[in-house]
Amino acid sequence: MDLRLFEDFITLAETRSFSRAAERRNSAQSAFSRRIQSLERWVGAALIDRRSTPLQLTSAGEAFREIAEDMLRGIRHGREEVLSIATQTTTAISFAVTHSLALNFFPHWIKEIERKSGPLSLRLLSQDGEKCREALSQGDCHFMICHFDDRMKEDFKASRLKSLSLGRDKLIPVSAPTADSSPLVKVPGTRDSRTPYLSYAHGSFMGRSLDLFFQESRQPAYLQPCFETSLAECVKAMVIEGHGVGWLPETLIRRELEIGKLVRAGEPEWDIEFEVRAFRPLTRLPKAAERLWNLIIQDMPSVTNFF
Repeated sequence: MDLRLFEDFITLAETRSFSRAAERRNSAQSAFSRRIQSLERWVGAALIDRRSTPLQLTSAGEAFREIAEDMLRGIRHGREEVLSIATQTTTAISFAVTHSLALNFFPHWIKEIERKSGPLSLRLLSQDGEKCREALSQGDCHFMICHFDDRMKEDFKASRLKSLSLGRDKLIPVSAPTADSSPLVKVPGTRDSRTPYLSYAHGSFMGRSLDLFFQESRQPAYLQPCFETSLAECVKAMVIEGHGVGWLPETLIRRELEIGKLVRAGEPEWDIEFEVRAFRPLTRLPKAAERLWNLIIQDMPSVTNFF
């Protein structure tokens, strides 16, 4: 059995779309669809309910997803451990970290960890949220660090993960200032004059968090999207240049708020509280990664399961 078929299926289960999954797997949709059909023939059961919109997994598909994820992770992590034994080297501990946290959180956090553990051999993948979660599901990394809020719980339940909260932050709507230090643009806008909005891409966890927040908000924000990116640093640069309002992590813009380079663009009810969380699979990790997880638990003992 070609392991790439398992990767195809997991990507399809994540995206719930043949076109998006094929694009992510760098494949023509027709060829991708044939590979999924080939996998279903091998399993002997329909894995996809093609009648539903958006696409859903069958009960057999839900069960097979767990098997496929565990198998891929087990093979990849097992290979790492065998290679480390054969070559008498230490397995690098790999993290998939969303872009803004890779730049602003991870270096300081891992330095504090190394004060207790000693120097670690590390590998960092910096990607958008969905690609980080895909990397964790398929065994391309041992841990994922990302932003998270409680509205996103349902998004994670199918992934069968454990997680630890590493800290708290909040997304704040900010604007460039006017000459008198007022916000250049404000939230909310109005029905007739919508506020230009610098948004996060579909695959960004911050974008997902904002979408869910707006859906639950009792007051319309009246925003006009005018820019999209998965990079918080890019949103920050665009806001500073006066292109519109953007929601940015407080830890990322604390200095700019202090010196007046950025100002609040809305009242505190438009802030979004969230956590920084570390995720890992339920299945066993290589020894070096398990030791690190146990070290983190000593400081952050509360583990949340997502399954």
